[in-house]
Amino acid sequence: DDTDLALATAALLVCVSRADGDFSADERAQLTGCLTAHFGLTAAAAEDIITRAEAAADAATSLYDFTHQVTQALDQAGRQEIVRLLWRVALADSVVDNFEENAVAKIAGLLGVIPEDRIRIKHEVMAEG
Repeated sequence: DDTDLALATAALLVCVSRADGDFSADERAQLTGCLTAHFGLTAAAAEDIITRAEAAADAATSLYDFTHQVTQALDQAGRQEIVRLLWRVALADSVVDNFEENAVAKIAGLLGVIPEDRIRIKHEVMAEG
């Protein structure tokens, strides 16, 4: 179900956004943009999913439920695209601190994306500007 996949993805994006203790307006705007572009959602639908994802992330005891949904739904290329979204959100405020870096690394590992691909994707996102 695309809604379940969008919600799981949004929850992972929220976790990265919150990793540094500051879910900035830039990060939220980037998160909304990622969801609208990647899942073809309206801004209102994306905001609804983000609100639900924040509640799901608050209630979660681990990232497993979210990463499991993504790995079940997507192949390696699709999971790498989710890592690309994670980097876009982490880089939204032009600063990636160690907490965000570690959150992306952990999630990418749980998604089965190898470190070489995670780092390559980071550099590609940074080059986007």
